Amino acid sequence: MTVTLIAVGLGIGLLVGLTGVGGGSLMTPALIFFGLDPLVAVGTDLLYSVPTKIFGTVVHARQRTIDLSLVVLLCIGGLPAAIVGIALLAIAAQHVPPAVLEGWMRKAVGGMIVLAAIAIAASPFLLKYRERESQPERLPRRRIIAVGALVGFVVSLTSIGAGSVALPLLVLCLPSVSLAVLVGSDIAFAAVLVVVSSAGHWSLGHVNLSVTVQLLLGSLVGVYVGSKLCRLLQQAWLRPAIALTLAFAGTRLL
Repeated sequence: MTVTLIAVGLGIGLLVGLTGVGGGSLMTPALIFFGLDPLVAVGTDLLYSVPTKIFGTVVHARQRTIDLSLVVLLCIGGLPAAIVGIALLAIAAQHVPPAVLEGWMRKAVGGMIVLAAIAIAASPFLLKYRERESQPERLPRRRIIAVGALVGFVVSLTSIGAGSVALPLLVLCLPSVSLAVLVGSDIAFAAVLVVVSSAGHWSLGHVNLSVTVQLLLGSLVGVYVGSKLCRLLQQAWLRPAIALTLAFAGTRLL
């Protein structure tokens, strides 16, 4: 499996570098299709994404494209919600037969993949909405905390949503904030969120460390190469193609 997993990491890292599509939307279903238990796939993907998110946060911090107050509001909602999600998984593991819990997780992951596909397909329309709404505004604290709570809960259960769902919601809530700042702040929030969520899954025994290392060996190279190729390929057809692929993969898990 070593060569296969490195190749999977390389391919998904390449797509992430090319399109900016969240790795969780691609990695978790890939791990499930390769035979990992859905719970282990979620926990492994969360741990796998920790170094990537931290590295992205450092880059954005140097570029000064992180709004710390926005990150704090997202964490106020997201971290408690993530802990609640982990607690629900722990309770379910004690009272629900493993086969039933695995089926629930497959459906939850499938549903989030379909939602992520819709968010990716809708992103061009959201950017047009931003162009119309350009008036400066104060941060809507309650809405941002609510976005953080929703994303934190969903990510802790499925590992999907820190980028593919959170960013479109932030674009809707904060149309006047620079897109670069929204991306940087979302990555900084995700860096904190995946550490908490992966620690919770680790404590429940839902992480395969060997698989994580093998995926990272491929994905770090893939992200670098994809980022370099990003300027050469047309995003107009690549992102919709990925959205359709995710929608198909999601429906196969439902």
